[in-house]
Amino acid sequence: MTTRRCTVTCLIIVLLTAAALVVLDRFGKGCRKVGPTGAIQSGQIVKKMADDPKEAYRIWRNAGYQGRTILYVADRWESFDPGELIPAQMFRAYPLQLYNTAKLLEDEHLSGVTLLYVASMNKIIRRIVAIMPEAEVARLTVAARKTKDYRVSDKELFVSRQAFPRWYSTGANFGGVEEPVLLYVGASYFKHAEPEELYRQLVQAGLHTDCVILCNEAGKDSVSAKEVAKLNVFARLIGISPSEQPHRTVPAS
Repeated sequence: MTTRRCTVTCLIIVLLTAAALVVLDRFGKGCRKVGPTGAIQSGQIVKKMADDPKEAYRIWRNAGYQGRTILYVADRWESFDPGELIPAQMFRAYPLQLYNTAKLLEDEHLSGVTLLYVASMNKIIRRIVAIMPEAEVARLTVAARKTKDYRVSDKELFVSRQAFPRWYSTGANFGGVEEPVLLYVGASYFKHAEPEELYRQLVQAGLHTDCVILCNEAGKDSVSAKEVAKLNVFARLIGISPSEQPHRTVPAS
């Protein structure tokens, strides 16, 4: 009975999510909130350092961003089962209480793993473009071939899962985005790359943004003091001075 309830709950969440995101993607461009935009080295865009993904999320939420495309740069794609986060009492109260799912996820389940899902459910973002290491893109490509809605080219991988459209590519293959993005760069990415290299790739792709968040990803197992130091180098490359960088305790190498 528990397995059946979990299965039904997951199906309900997928259907609600799909319906919400179809509407959001259709009207997202018309209702999205965008501030002054520019290249990543521009002085007119918002640039902030965050200690963890929760802090990054609060920056987006407090700024009122809606219907946006995010460029997410990190070392790996985090996966989880959304159905496991919904308490049994909400399931029994379906359909009314399940409409509060987005708020529940924000209040009680926001983490580095759920960051993009929660932001999507709360209509902050509608599209995800991710830059990841070559090995991670290759892993995701293998996994995508087991699904129905995917496309693979020599430059990128497209996957739609639970109605969330996602594009994955390496930094070398990144070809830009047609609209200004919310840029999130996690320190974990620099476990496999150099800050100067990522800076060059984003500039050459003609990337435009109105908000850059550089995240230390505190608590993530793949982040050490070395990766945080590289993130700080990237911060200086885009014009964040040392005085603007928060002094925080970082894990030992």
